Amino acid sequence: MRRSTVSDTSSRPRRRISLRLKLFLVILTVTLTCVLFFAFINNYLVRRQFEHAYRGGEFSYEPPPEEPPPLPDPSRFTEARGRRILYINLSYVFTGLLGVILAFILSWYLSNRISKPLSELTSATRSMAGGEYGKQVEVAGGKEVEELSEAFNSLCESLELNEMLRKSMVADVSHELRNPLAAQRGYLEGLEDGVIPLDREAVEVLMKNNVLLTRLVEDLRQLSLVDSGQVGLELMAVDAGEAVRAAASGFEREIAAKGISLAIEIPTGIAAVKADQGRISQVLVNLLRNAIQYTPEGGSVTLGVEEGEGEVTVCVRDSGPGIEEEELPFIFERFYRTDRSRTRDTGGTGLGLSIARGLVEAHGGRIWAESEAGVGTTVFFTLPVF
Repeated sequence: MRRSTVSDTSSRPRRRISLRLKLFLVILTVTLTCVLFFAFINNYLVRRQFEHAYRGGEFSYEPPPEEPPPLPDPSRFTEARGRRILYINLSYVFTGLLGVILAFILSWYLSNRISKPLSELTSATRSMAGGEYGKQVEVAGGKEVEELSEAFNSLCESLELNEMLRKSMVADVSHELRNPLAAQRGYLEGLEDGVIPLDREAVEVLMKNNVLLTRLVEDLRQLSLVDSGQVGLELMAVDAGEAVRAAASGFEREIAAKGISLAIEIPTGIAAVKADQGRISQVLVNLLRNAIQYTPEGGSVTLGVEEGEGEVTVCVRDSGPGIEEEELPFIFERFYRTDRSRTRDTGGTGLGLSIARGLVEAHGGRIWAESEAGVGTTVFFTLPVF
């Protein structure tokens, strides 16, 4: 027996720059741009001033005259030096202001580009809080932001599915409660008015509908225990083969009534499993009930046990109509039904497989299903060896 695997056909994710590295590169780029711009403009202005001064200005070189020139006016040099210093200071102020303006513009633009995806995610989160679970976001802005958007989309899909299942559960439970309650009320009113005689047939009808109600309430109770993690387990060494045979014996009447053949394949020497015998019997009963329910008259149901490395695998196989491939991943979800009309006719609640999954996982095991439409379905689950 093997576990079904689903190949990942999605393309390999492209390499994305992390947000941390992106911010670092942005800040570094802005800083270097401002510094280079400041240095270039300042160098250009200062160079022009000094070239003017030394080539054609007050400090240009002239050959000495034959006669000594008169002494220069000291105030002339002081005034020229003051002008040069003023020009240099103004060039620093001018280039500094340009650098600040450029840094502000670049920083605003780049920070807006980086923060915009987060704003979109925030808006989508508010929409989801308002009940719009189907909203998807496609944002770019670094590895972490894109991963966050993917996680958000997965969360939306999960919430949308849960909301759909919740609504389906309300409709299903109300339907399942209404039918037996209506039947019971009709018979009780008939008995009260004397229209229906109090005989064995009337009692059987009342008992049948009471059993349906009891089963629904019990399934809901078990599901609540599984969801809350309050399933109490009394772990001991359990013979998996004997547990399978005991569960099968409880369905002998139903199997005979439908003309179904039952095969049990249990090799000798199977190791005992570490389990709660009552809970494992509950799992087997749920799986067997489903298998018999969907197996047509003259079909077959097979129970098998196989020992692996550190675990024992149990399988329940039927020759029913099978399950479509797109529905197979959801059959263990709460209240999920692959055939709603047929399930309602048989009085099922769509909770059995979900309860089985919770109980198996509480034991540290795994549960999965393989199916082929028109051929049948096989449900596997594992338990650790004692």
